[in-house]
Amino acid sequence: MMMETRRLDEILENFSQTRVSVLGDFFLDLYIEMDRSLSEFSIETHKEAFQAVNLRGQPGAAGVVNNNLSALGAQHATIGYIGHDGNGYTLRNALAERGADTTHLIETMDRFTPTYTKPMMKELDGEHSELNRIDIVNRSPNPDRLNAALVNHLKQAIHSYKGILVVEQVKQDGFGVMSPVLRQALSELAGQNLDSIIMVDSRHFGAAYRNVSLKMNIHEATNVAAELTGRNPENFTADLIVAAENCSRILWEVQRRPIFITLGDQGLCGMDNNQFFHFPGYQIEGPIDIVGAGDSVLAGIGLSMCAGATSREAAYIGNLVGSITVQQLGTTGIANQADVLRRHHEYQQQLKGIK
Repeated sequence: MMMETRRLDEILENFSQTRVSVLGDFFLDLYIEMDRSLSEFSIETHKEAFQAVNLRGQPGAAGVVNNNLSALGAQHATIGYIGHDGNGYTLRNALAERGADTTHLIETMDRFTPTYTKPMMKELDGEHSELNRIDIVNRSPNPDRLNAALVNHLKQAIHSYKGILVVEQVKQDGFGVMSPVLRQALSELAGQNLDSIIMVDSRHFGAAYRNVSLKMNIHEATNVAAELTGRNPENFTADLIVAAENCSRILWEVQRRPIFITLGDQGLCGMDNNQFFHFPGYQIEGPIDIVGAGDSVLAGIGLSMCAGATSREAAYIGNLVGSITVQQLGTTGIANQADVLRRHHEYQQQLKGIK
């Protein structure tokens, strides 16, 4: 689809008046920058003692969606939890600095603030390397009182925002923000609030939702389609686009809401009103970094739909946003409106070349 620039401008202009909330697993990405030339010898351990020269805390996981909503100019909020700890303090402040309303971000003593600690070493030759990541995550299910509190905050927020974008990253069921209790509540609220845009990006539990729009990658889509039909996931993977269309139809039949599936360098596809669509990927030269790319696509699609775009228009914009953020190396990338407009013109020229 060749989107007219005038129409893209209309959608982008609506972003600043659009209110979107993000529900899900908020992590702190804590970067510890170290310099090998400053290392000391520890007399206690007889090992090298690394010396930090800078600390950098930024929102990760669901927070990456907020980062992108902020960059795109939306009014945005959070629904989730942080621990009563220093990392929670840092994360809340980092979200607030990006303009997020954290009213529904519960601070609890029952949980740690999930944190990805990322040590970065400047070596003696000036090169930078990333050392082993240290993960701080909760190793037990949420207490019932926390799940009940999350449901209450969700019920309050759904009437205040045009859309809710869900990021479910934790693999152990109920160990993160989302749980069977919260999924059931969200599915019921989505069925009762048909004017709201409820979009879910779940790594492991996409089959458990109802009445919602789904955004996922092709691997996740085949797994969910296989779970829903009882088929082997390998049966879907003979041809990428054919597999994506088959998965889209299965998911559409269950949800009856727009479906979006990312295809890596092959772009983005999906289904709405039982009609399949596909946008080729923007062809990039040079290195890429896919960390956070799916979150940026979710932000682009979800915000666009909340701002009045059709599902196809939203998919087009999400495809542009993803192609921008993967070119930002060593960080979870973001895209602003100027970036989207520039990539739109580049993409249109590329599409003409394909034809």
